[in-house]
Amino acid sequence: MLAPSEVHFECIRCGACCRQIEMIVTLTGRDITRIANGLGLTPKQMIRALDFYIPHNGDEIPPGLEHIPQVLTENGLATIALKKSEDGECLFLKDSLCMIHEIRPGACRSFPFVFDNSSEAISWGLSAMKRICPGLGNGAAVKESDIIDTATEVLEDLKIYREFTEEWNQSNITHTVSNLMTSINSDTRFLV
Repeated sequence: MLAPSEVHFECIRCGACCRQIEMIVTLTGRDITRIANGLGLTPKQMIRALDFYIPHNGDEIPPGLEHIPQVLTENGLATIALKKSEDGECLFLKDSLCMIHEIRPGACRSFPFVFDNSSEAISWGLSAMKRICPGLGNGAAVKESDIIDTATEVLEDLKIYREFTEEWNQSNITHTVSNLMTSINSDTRFLV
């Protein structure tokens, strides 16, 4: 684990992380609800802002996604993420600025940091994609309390989403994306 005093970081809102074709911005139920409510989107409208990554024919789940819960859809198990253009740019990036910065997903709020709580304490490190972040190495030393606060929030969102996906995947409901968005939207665990 890194010592916070060794890491300097200041988000300069450059949009570099929002333009990477190989980066997938995964979402939790709280992320989906926060964006939908913040933009006043119906479940049907929210679907148009999402991608559903479905491994086919025994393909392995891409690195970095193996710990993200998958939800059952009419096309199989899927990882939900923000939609991107063909060149890798996030749907919500305009003129190099995030249009949803105040309500952005946990994956965006925590970048370039990654967190783990599989042991008794929360540990953190830097993303494998840290090389693309010009804010890393700039600004003040990272405060451990800030890192732990962000980690606690992101990991709690992921835990609640994992519980939801387990329930959803085992339910008798028709597993369509439309029903999924309606269920996420109405689940009180995702209220923010």
